Amino acid sequence: MICADVGGTAVKSALISVGRVRLPQSYKIKNFYSVPTRSDSGFDGVREKVLQAIEAVRTEGAADIVAIATAGEVSWDDGKVLRATSSLPGFNGYGFAKDISETLGCRVVVLNDACAAAICEHYFAKNRTKSTLVLTLGTGLGSALVTEGRLDAKHVVDLELGHRLYEENGYECRCGKRGCLEQYLSATAIKRDAGTYTVKEALTNTDSEKCRQAKAAFLKILDSVVKSVKSEYAPDEILIGGGLAEMRGLWLEDFHSAYGHADVKAARLGNKAGLLGAAYAALNGAFENQ
Repeated sequence: MICADVGGTAVKSALISVGRVRLPQSYKIKNFYSVPTRSDSGFDGVREKVLQAIEAVRTEGAADIVAIATAGEVSWDDGKVLRATSSLPGFNGYGFAKDISETLGCRVVVLNDACAAAICEHYFAKNRTKSTLVLTLGTGLGSALVTEGRLDAKHVVDLELGHRLYEENGYECRCGKRGCLEQYLSATAIKRDAGTYTVKEALTNTDSEKCRQAKAAFLKILDSVVKSVKSEYAPDEILIGGGLAEMRGLWLEDFHSAYGHADVKAARLGNKAGLLGAAYAALNGAFENQ
């Protein structure tokens, strides 16, 4: 089958072979492709990038079903984008699953990217817990909770933490509101606070006051969010995914040293989690109209 992961920076795709649909270990990525999302190209441009990514890994007989993980709030029922950020222009209200299904002539399943990553981290784990909460820290902040049970909207929840109010009348968010949490906890926030420095420099440059402050703010806010989700959801495990998880060697040990939370770990499947999770969901999930 074919899977795509649509983010603010890139659209990734993969051809995935599946041995037994309920056996996560039998899911193998055969071909992988990535293309810049190019949000500045508008709705038609981004949609074209999605189709380009799918076609790049498509082989004869491989597209009986296509699974897509995407940024934004997505209806589990019918794969419609209920709310998109500015990185996906014109996607608000977009019938993503229906449109791509009609274009490709096959079944298409669309779900939120953090949910797809959480599904992968939960079901592909060697020692599965009863609940897994994933925070994806990248351009924005994604969050999802997966609990044991039927693979459906009740047991896979997009927590939408990134758009909870963090600071009254704070920084303007890509969703149109002000003060959303992802404007304070994300790679974008670190880069803004660090000024002319890159995110990597902000996490490593101890000579710059701006960098030290940007990193300290990131770790402090992450601590408050971890405390909050532990209290509200009591997950068995909390995993950090996204681009900042790929840089975990630059900050995770410092986070543990400063705030504890030794149980908070980097996601196990890295940047392929969204693709694998979308594949597993499409073949095992309970969807009403997808």
